[in-house]
Amino acid sequence: MKKVMFGFCFLLGSAVATYAQDTTSTSKSREQYSGTQQDKQQKDEYSDKEVIATTDLPKTVQDQIQGQDYSGWTVSKAYRKTKEGKTFYAVQLVQGSDKKIVKFDAEGNKLKEKNK
Repeated sequence: MKKVMFGFCFLLGSAVATYAQDTTSTSKSREQYSGTQQDKQQKDEYSDKEVIATTDLPKTVQDQIQGQDYSGWTVSKAYRKTKEGKTFYAVQLVQGSDKKIVKFDAEGNKLKEKNK
């Protein structure tokens, strides 16, 4: 009887191990999950910012975007954030499949640039 139980447990363990190693059924789920996590991170990153129209950006920021540094880039989104009484702007730029986010202060000085 012990041999039968041992055989049954071994068979069950083998089936579980084989099923756990099957990556074809979960690869799509992982891709979907990572996309969902990335979307969530992006939403969290901008949740404290106010979405604004490109025309609502200060003239100094608009001049920076239209300058030589960002020639060929298109504004896809613009954000405004007020922190400790100071106003900051974030602009998401797109060029083909490339994306970048550039952060400016109210005077149009570039604070940070991040490629995505």
